[in-house]
Amino acid sequence: MSQPNHEHEIVLAGMVNVNRDNYLQGTVDVWRCRGCKKLFCDDKRYGEPLKPSVGFEEIGEDEQWAILTCTDIKEVFMMSLGVKPGKKIAHTCKNGTVHEFLVKGDWTIPREDGETVHGLYLVKDHINKVIEAGFYKLRMMG
Repeated sequence: MSQPNHEHEIVLAGMVNVNRDNYLQGTVDVWRCRGCKKLFCDDKRYGEPLKPSVGFEEIGEDEQWAILTCTDIKEVFMMSLGVKPGKKIAHTCKNGTVHEFLVKGDWTIPREDGETVHGLYLVKDHINKVIEAGFYKLRMMG
């Protein structure tokens, strides 16, 4: 919980790796304030240049950090964002398909069966773990 006039003392808490069929696609660095225990996330995706600084974006007090994955047959797109049950997430796949997801009470989004497979994973449950977002593995879990 954030306190008024609280100055965050942010330290590295760990990372979440996002794989496509055992091949690393990107990483979310997870940081935590030593005082209030609030989490902060910073995405690192292969094929994109490294940002010059780490940005400690804040999310709503009633939200939790999550990773949205968008998987097609060739690659996985991933991004961290703040979510809560009932929140709408707008997302455009690389192929141009536009989606709007409603976060369910169990902090997930509906799984659609199409050219892409989407997933939502809470960061707190995956620190120092791997999210496997490979197209074929997700289809088998169906």
